[in-house]
Amino acid sequence: MSNNGELLSIEGLSRRFGAKEVIRSFDLSAEPGQRIALWGPNGSGKSTVLRCVAGTLMPSAGSVLIGGHRAGELAARRLVGASLAQERSFYLRLSGRTNLLFFARIRYDNRREGMRAVDGLIEELEIADIAAQRVDRCSTGMVQQLGIARALIGEPALLLLDEPTRSLDADARARLWGALERRPKTVALIATHLDEDVKLCDERVSFPV
Repeated sequence: MSNNGELLSIEGLSRRFGAKEVIRSFDLSAEPGQRIALWGPNGSGKSTVLRCVAGTLMPSAGSVLIGGHRAGELAARRLVGASLAQERSFYLRLSGRTNLLFFARIRYDNRREGMRAVDGLIEELEIADIAAQRVDRCSTGMVQQLGIARALIGEPALLLLDEPTRSLDADARARLWGALERRPKTVALIATHLDEDVKLCDERVSFPV
């Protein structure tokens, strides 16, 4: 945590892909408990910001600090849970629960503690039927719910959610927002183009076309 209480601090973030500048001089800060919507159409740079915060994409310029640690460093990654678009990192031939248990081993030193955390999330999000299925037999919305569960493993201080409600029905959307409400100190940075998501956030940051 920074001295001024900020969990997340983004200063002058820019990102180029070849000659195309997707993000230019972007600034953002967040304190514990804030819900911030990155709002705009597809291709406006929202996902690029999330990837820079997650540490999977290096900025072309500027800085991203999480709890005072540079994004991508191990100490920063331990504070972050992410469900990003175009998710491809699940093991398709394994069940949802087995996948979640695998990722829990990264978060927890104790295997039994990780199992308790995973089973607790499965119950909280009401995804027992999904967790029992092989991932390659799950629909896009089902995989999205597994991605949200994985992001919550370890109770991260910062959640990065990329279009988290796009493929969810009303009940699944309500369970997602309920999970966030039960974590009042967690920062949620949500990329979305849906007004209904924005209304449930404290702040909207608009991205131009």
